[in-house]
Amino acid sequence: MPKTVIQMPNGGGSSGGHLNESQNRGVRIGCCRVCTCINLEFFMSKNGTLKIFELILGSFCQTLLIQFGMDSANDIAEAFHGFLMTVSACLTTTTILLLCYAISSRTFHLVRQSIFEVMYNGIACFMYLSASLYLGFAVIVWLYPKYVLSKITGGLYGAYPAMTAVYYMGTIVGIVYGMDAIVAYRCLKRYS
Repeated sequence: MPKTVIQMPNGGGSSGGHLNESQNRGVRIGCCRVCTCINLEFFMSKNGTLKIFELILGSFCQTLLIQFGMDSANDIAEAFHGFLMTVSACLTTTTILLLCYAISSRTFHLVRQSIFEVMYNGIACFMYLSASLYLGFAVIVWLYPKYVLSKITGGLYGAYPAMTAVYYMGTIVGIVYGMDAIVAYRCLKRYS
């Protein structure tokens, strides 16, 4: 049985180890601090940057899927629905984690050194990469012929370029989640 289950890093300075002291939080305007409930340092860290990239790229994927993919959902059925499920689940969890980390630096340190972040980011990486691969196959097989036909007939078919962008961005998001899993694993090993 280990001596300690959870190790909290020292806050240092005059705060006595408390990570949520207002001296390190918020925005300094003159002699006052505002928005002290927000941990702005997190957004500027490597972990915060990865979470923001995951959130932004996931939002782009979901927007393109809903805006341009709904009309073609019958053509690429399971690939569309699988990718939409992946992006919705990962986007929701990442948003919740980002909000929790932005409000509480203690939450970040507790969750980050647990197995949850490693498992979540690893599974999200796998889901995004597999959903992107399947969507890419479906787009090439089912939507590309319609796109070529619409160019010949002079029509406009925007689903193919949009869905192509989605599976490219999905691959990038999967790689970002993989990088986040590696960073979380290193953090887990450091505290265990």
